[in-house]
Amino acid sequence: MKRINWKKAEKGQSLVEFSLGLVFILIIVSGLLDLGRLYFTHVALEDAVGEGALYLSINPTCFSPSDGPKCTGINNAQWRIQNSSGASLVDWSKAKITPNPGPYGVGETVKLKIDYSYSLLTPIIPKIVGLNPITLTSTASQTVITNLQ
Repeated sequence: MKRINWKKAEKGQSLVEFSLGLVFILIIVSGLLDLGRLYFTHVALEDAVGEGALYLSINPTCFSPSDGPKCTGINNAQWRIQNSSGASLVDWSKAKITPNPGPYGVGETVKLKIDYSYSLLTPIIPKIVGLNPITLTSTASQTVITNLQ
């Protein structure tokens, strides 16, 4: 009669269990990494749109550098949006920044909206969720406090 070495058989079983468990752990970790990046990007967009709306509440006529000679360089809302804290890691070529139509007077509300096309990095999560890219939307509004012409 042949004897079975159970210790050797258990080592093979442990390897199979480890490899099956590792697949699920990697899926969870990759999902957490993508969700972490998504949350960071959302917070950066919220900060950026708030910064732009705040700037437009003080200078309501300077949304972009093309709005006149006094709106060049750092003196426009688009520059403030793209250079706010955390916004340096956002790819602004994927973002669409839209203000509500002006002109604005003192006491009126200026609103900004940013739509951002966010691409997930891991290949597994988009197949599970069915979305890639995801559109993030951030909005902010401020009351115009000055009427600088």
